[in-house]
Amino acid sequence: MADRRLAWALVAVIVRYLTTIQPHTKRELARWRQHALAIPDPELRQHVLRPFDADGSTAGAALFAVLAPLRAQRQLVRLLIAYVLLWSYVDVRTERDPDADPWLYDVLVAALRPETAARLPDDGGYLSVLLVACRRGCAGLPGWARVQSAAERLADDGRTVQAINHGPPVGKETRLRAWARGQPERPWSEQCAAASSPLAIHALMALAAHPRITATEAAATAAAYGPVSALGVLCDHLIDQPEDHAFTNHSYLHYLAAPKARERMLSDLADRAARSVRSLPACERHTVILAAMTAMFLSAETVSSPTNATTSHALLDALGPPAPLLHTILCTRRRHRRRLPAATVA
Repeated sequence: MADRRLAWALVAVIVRYLTTIQPHTKRELARWRQHALAIPDPELRQHVLRPFDADGSTAGAALFAVLAPLRAQRQLVRLLIAYVLLWSYVDVRTERDPDADPWLYDVLVAALRPETAARLPDDGGYLSVLLVACRRGCAGLPGWARVQSAAERLADDGRTVQAINHGPPVGKETRLRAWARGQPERPWSEQCAAASSPLAIHALMALAAHPRITATEAAATAAAYGPVSALGVLCDHLIDQPEDHAFTNHSYLHYLAAPKARERMLSDLADRAARSVRSLPACERHTVILAAMTAMFLSAETVSSPTNATTSHALLDALGPPAPLLHTILCTRRRHRRRLPAATVA
């Protein structure tokens, strides 16, 4: 019976995403692209445009709209896209420019607080417009008052950890360990990786699209998405290893042991992520979201090396259905697109 419910959830998510969520997402991205193209600094503009073309973060964020009532779907997609683009903006700007204004990290929290002032950079107004869209989107969700505290705590964690991630390299591990000391039940690198991702905030935004949710449900959702967020960041670092090495970007994989130990650690994390989302209402849809996120990361070409391929299979096995199926579909799609002429793919 559980397998049947999961199969129906997978079909429902795919149909809903392709027929309504994806079209909304494309329209939102087209609109935000026009704002991004107005950024006067050409190097910053290039980095900001990356999620529009070669990054799955926007599609992954929009996927959380499958958790919302249909009547709230379009409004939620707008918010999810705006917030993930805002998070991406702060990430790429501070990663490429460690001397960027430290106040920039405050925007991650300010976007969830309508009354909070924020210092904004000179970027042609791009971040300012994103900030307004996020605040309006949050205020328009019927259950936002019940999730706001949990969302702000997550964003505050992200602000702190991202400032360390992109800060001076000397003493970075010591500062990260010190921040994570308050949660000794989980490895420090997992806690920091989870705080580096907005996934749990996306889940809370989707929860707030329901008018009758409670603060207790918000706390449970935030807790359940801890290992999910950490897994997403570590999978992202797995596929970004060549780029991270070239630019000396910070990666949590550097703190893990040899490949075999790393594989065991990631498999355990995947297993805990799968079990944590099964504790939530609408658990089948959360399971599909987790599977889709992981399959998307692991279908990247940079995961095809022998070591990474072994890790990929171990993760998919730990997650269980429908992750292996979605991974096969995405890998087949990628190979097919690679064989098409460039004009056809575009």
